[in-house]
Amino acid sequence: MRRLIKPAVFVFCTLLILGFSSGHAKTFKIASYNVENLFDLKTHGTEYSDYVPNGPSGWNQEMLDIKLSRIARVLADLDADIVCLQEIESEEALSLLNRRLSRFQKGYPYTAIAQEGSSTVRCAALSRFAVVSQQEIYSGGAGHRGILKLTLSIEGVFLIVYINHWKSKTGPESMRIAYARALAASIGSLGPSAEFIVTGDFNSDYDEYRSFKGEKRLNDTGGITGINHVLATLEGDCLIDETTLIRRKGRPYLYNLWLELPEKRRWSTEFFGEKNSPDSILLSSAMYDEKGISYIDNSFDRFDPDYLFYGNRIYRWQQENGRGRHLGEGYSDHLPVFAWFTTDAFKFASANTPFMPEATPVSIAGLYEINTGKVNGRVTNCVVIYKNGENAVIKQKNGRAIYVYQVADELETGRVYDLTVTGLNRDYGNLEVTDLTGIKQVGGPVSMSPYLLYPPVDDLSAPHLRNEVIGKLSGTYEDGRLFYGKGKSIRLYFSKGVAFPKNNSSVEISGARIGYHLDPEIVIEKTGQIH
Repeated sequence: MRRLIKPAVFVFCTLLILGFSSGHAKTFKIASYNVENLFDLKTHGTEYSDYVPNGPSGWNQEMLDIKLSRIARVLADLDADIVCLQEIESEEALSLLNRRLSRFQKGYPYTAIAQEGSSTVRCAALSRFAVVSQQEIYSGGAGHRGILKLTLSIEGVFLIVYINHWKSKTGPESMRIAYARALAASIGSLGPSAEFIVTGDFNSDYDEYRSFKGEKRLNDTGGITGINHVLATLEGDCLIDETTLIRRKGRPYLYNLWLELPEKRRWSTEFFGEKNSPDSILLSSAMYDEKGISYIDNSFDRFDPDYLFYGNRIYRWQQENGRGRHLGEGYSDHLPVFAWFTTDAFKFASANTPFMPEATPVSIAGLYEINTGKVNGRVTNCVVIYKNGENAVIKQKNGRAIYVYQVADELETGRVYDLTVTGLNRDYGNLEVTDLTGIKQVGGPVSMSPYLLYPPVDDLSAPHLRNEVIGKLSGTYEDGRLFYGKGKSIRLYFSKGVAFPKNNSSVEISGARIGYHLDPEIVIEKTGQIH
């Protein structure tokens, strides 16, 4: 690990790093991820009670191995050049994570972690670019987590990255304002042309000034917030947008990249069923000029592949009753967020067109492994195994199936296509293709039987069977459910106009798809799919 570089050797080390830095990317990705308590197995005396090594909650070598593999999988799939982490216990825990990433051929040559203070968990970073220096900024008070300030060298340009993890909402807003003021003071000491980004878990929504006003438990500041008022992401009653940021370049405004996304995607955590946006990336006007490092417009998003959800909820690390015995399942209670940057001059994207890297070959199964929203994956040899108006199901041989929603008008049942998926959405837990381009028929008609689902089927509710199409299946209909096999059942959904069978009657289903609407279901959309 690269530790804090003392001023006496700063110039020499900077020249050395610039001469031998491994970072030579034209474009690069920065991500932030709260991994939800990555602890090592050493006893430091500051552990949470449920993370005492080999204690009654079962935090042991087996659980650590599972947690490391789960988080490493996320980071490997995310594949960011700079990863800003929160809730890392120690340098040992960070090193273990980096070594586990090496199994995915995704290890990082540079690491950094906050060293000072008494906080149980810390901010940290993994980087493919050289860490020139690091500093910790403290807001004061016992247990306050240090804001990790890193200077990195990217193609000879210094980029400052502030990694934050502010006080949770178990405390009032005044505690988060303390972090914001310490951060703002550090930003204020930078030169006007400094290249910097601010990221992390702020435990504040991007529009906190609106969302917390009625919360007496939180609002002990007369409506003033750290993220909006102190960090100047707000002017009057309006959030700073890119146009205002550029037009008022001399002002210390910051732009919150959550504003790049449609409102329904502006969340990265769930708390008692309420969606929140604590994980942010904030930019200054220096990211919008013609020199140094620039933001790639509309490249911000959250990372939300299918495996980070259990049903329609974020698949957080699982413990009995929330803080009890570790169960060895799940990932984190946060989704990562990311954005792309370049050493080219800033350019506005045209007509809300999001930035996408070049089209990447991907399998249908691979679509379940990437983030939703705007994507760019070329899928080949897809067979249309189901069609209903503008909706369809496509599947690859010996692979998975996926639902195409309202963009399948060019597709024909039984035909084989190469196509580019440019939009993915998760609707009540079901992954759907929502945008297609480059559709090219490459074969067909083909026999459908090898692509359909026939008995014996152990469990139709299994996640890997979602969006499959049933060839033929017998069972008993009772109170809206199909009972089949050895005591198994699944809900049936009937579209308008499709007659229900009699209760407790024997039925046969054919040509119907397995959907998901908070729970698994067989979707009966056409007369003749059940009889």
